[in-house]
Amino acid sequence: MENQFQLTNSKEIIAYLAQQFPNCFTIEGEAKPLKIGIFQDILSQIDSNELLSKTKLRVALRAYTMSWRYLYCIKEGEYRVDLDGNNNDIITKEQMEHAQQQLKESKDKAKARAKEKRKSSKAPVKKPRALKIGDFVKLSLGNKPVKGQIIKLEKEHIKVKVGSGMELTVKPEHIITK
Repeated sequence: MENQFQLTNSKEIIAYLAQQFPNCFTIEGEAKPLKIGIFQDILSQIDSNELLSKTKLRVALRAYTMSWRYLYCIKEGEYRVDLDGNNNDIITKEQMEHAQQQLKESKDKAKARAKEKRKSSKAPVKKPRALKIGDFVKLSLGNKPVKGQIIKLEKEHIKVKVGSGMELTVKPEHIITK
């Protein structure tokens, strides 16, 4: 019967490669520039059908070589390494510039995603002026909104009494008007 266990995600595959080829792959610390054509070398060294598919190996290698940690290690004049950690080709200026460009683009995308996430996670700010004491509202405090009644409006906070009798002081962005 065929082996049912297969490595499926990139992290598992890279961890496996780091275990099999510790002089080439690392999980932590500074990465080493990989020899061009390392994919074929890996296929010739391991029985890929048993543990991982070629497609998943390719995806994992792509993730590894596009990581910031890896892109930082691509420096002109440094040697690329083979599976045994032996020096191979020297990194050219063009290869280094390409890696730096990839790193810059990746960082810019990450910055844009973080900005978009912050922007979308902020609920629209409700101004306390639109609310008045005695209004029934819902509070966004966790997974489920909590019902409450406004008992005091302050400059930057709103005091709300919830069903259990507890009084909470919240920011306006946590108020969902009914």
